[in-house]
Amino acid sequence: MPLPADDIGRVLDALDKSSWDQAEIVVDDVRIAVGRNDLPAPGAAAPATTAPAAVPAPAPAAAGAVPAPAPVPAAVTPAPSAEPQPRDASSSGDHVLNAPSVGVFWRSPSPGAPPFVEVGATVAVGDTIGIVEVMKLMNNVVADVAGTVTAVFPANAEHVEFGTPLVAIRPDA
Repeated sequence: MPLPADDIGRVLDALDKSSWDQAEIVVDDVRIAVGRNDLPAPGAAAPATTAPAAVPAPAPAAAGAVPAPAPVPAAVTPAPSAEPQPRDASSSGDHVLNAPSVGVFWRSPSPGAPPFVEVGATVAVGDTIGIVEVMKLMNNVVADVAGTVTAVFPANAEHVEFGTPLVAIRPDA
């Protein structure tokens, strides 16, 4: 399915009007990642930056003098990857609920309200455990198993990617 230029324009307009710094859209084999403020692509290591070295102004050349070679900039070493370690609770037998889409994870229904779930809380199938906000659209994330919450991975208002672990639940026996 081709991605029409009009749709790409609408995505760029929506990003421009939103408070988001970046967005990524995948349609079949087409992937478009856009952002503002020169942010790195999601999952990419931040580029290393160096302050430009001060270069003295050249002195007036004497008659017949050979010009000095231009200064060579120092090599830039990439910053080490700060790739987060995968959060895996499957080795303990816990069931992990993952983000259904890219967005912002909200632990509570509104600012100042208590979180939907905390570690140690008992949840039933269908209980809301959080919200993933996508372009001002709130998507409830619900428990698909009954049990006890053993971990809540993202902080409130943390950006999550598709498949990011959100909550670990130890299923009822």
